[in-house]
Amino acid sequence: MMDSETPKPNEGDAALPEMAAKPKGALSLLGRLALLGAASVATLMAVVLGIPDDNDYARATLLKHDRLSTLPGKKIVLVGGSNLSYGMDSTLIERETGCPTVNMGLNGYFGVRYLMREVADDVKPGDIIVIAFEWDSFGKPIEGSGKDLYAIVKTNPAAITYLTPQQIGEAVSAIPFVAQSKLLRIGNQAARGELFKPQDDKAGDDLLDTLIEVESFESFAPTGDLVGHKGVTWTGDIEEGTKLYNTGIDPTVVPAIKAYAKAMEAKGVHVVMSYTPTMRHYYAANKTQIDSVHTALTTGPDAVKAPRPPSDYVFDESLFFDTVYHLKAETRHLRVQQVVGDLRTTLKDAATCSKPN
Repeated sequence: MMDSETPKPNEGDAALPEMAAKPKGALSLLGRLALLGAASVATLMAVVLGIPDDNDYARATLLKHDRLSTLPGKKIVLVGGSNLSYGMDSTLIERETGCPTVNMGLNGYFGVRYLMREVADDVKPGDIIVIAFEWDSFGKPIEGSGKDLYAIVKTNPAAITYLTPQQIGEAVSAIPFVAQSKLLRIGNQAARGELFKPQDDKAGDDLLDTLIEVESFESFAPTGDLVGHKGVTWTGDIEEGTKLYNTGIDPTVVPAIKAYAKAMEAKGVHVVMSYTPTMRHYYAANKTQIDSVHTALTTGPDAVKAPRPPSDYVFDESLFFDTVYHLKAETRHLRVQQVVGDLRTTLKDAATCSKPN
C-alpha cells in the first residue's frame, strides 16, 4: 500500500520520455532519408560514369578546343552543329583563304547559346566566326538539351563554364535519364548474351554499327572535320529535320544571334552568318519559316552579315549522307566554295590571312 505522504507521480511526467524521443526519432528519420538519397546519387553516378557511352564522338570537343585555343595569328572559326562536322572541309578553306581554320561543329542539341558561347573567350580581333546552325536550332529551345549538355561536360569538365545556371540545372536533372538509358542498353546486351563478348562478335544492327564507326573520335581530322563517312554508303532512312511549319520559330534565337554578333564585332571579331546545307524537299516544306529567319537576321540596325540566302544552300538529295543536313564527304567542296565566296564578298581583304597557295 502506498504511503499517503508519498507524492503521486504526475501524469504529465510519464509522457516526458515519449515526447523527448520524438525529436530524436525525427532526426533519425531525416538521417536515414539523407543516407538513402546519398546512396541513390552514388548509384546513379556509378552507372553514368562506370558504364561506357555508345561511342566516343563527344571526345572530339577536346581536339577542337585545343586547336581553337592554340592556333597562332588570325583564324577562321566555324560555329554550329553537326552540319559543320559532317559538311565542311577546313583544309580547303585554309587553302583558299590562307587562314588556319577550326571546325567547332559537333552537336546541334547543345543549343545555340552554348555553341556561340564556347568559342567567345578564344577569339581575338581580326578572327572570323562563320555561324551555321541546322534549321532545327531555330525551332528548339535556345538553352539546348540537358542530356547532351551533361554529356559534353562529362567529356570536357571545362565546358561547364560556358553554361548558364539554367543549363547546369537541366544537365543535372538529365542524369537519371542518362543512367536509365545505359542500364537499358546493358540489359538488352545481357538478354542477347552479348554483354561480355568482344565488340566484333556482337550481332548488332548494321546501320547502327556503321553510324557508331563513323561517329567516333578517330574519324575526326586535326582541323575538327568529321571524315569517317568518306567512302561510306548510307543505306538507311534519311533523318528529317524539325517541322518548322508546325513548331514555328523560337522568337529568342534570332535576337540572341544578333546580340552575339554585335558583341563579337565590338571585340574586333568578324561574324558572318552562313546556313546549313539542306535537302530540297525539306526547304520546300519549311520555306516560309526558313526565309523569315533570314529576313529577321538581315534587317534592322543590328542586322548580321549574311550575304547568301538559305535557298543558295539547298542541294539535291544525292549529295547528302544520313540526314537532311549532313553532306557526304565527297560533296563538301561545293558548300566550301560558297562559304569562301561569302567571306570574300562580305569581308573583302579581311577574308584573307595570307596569299593562297
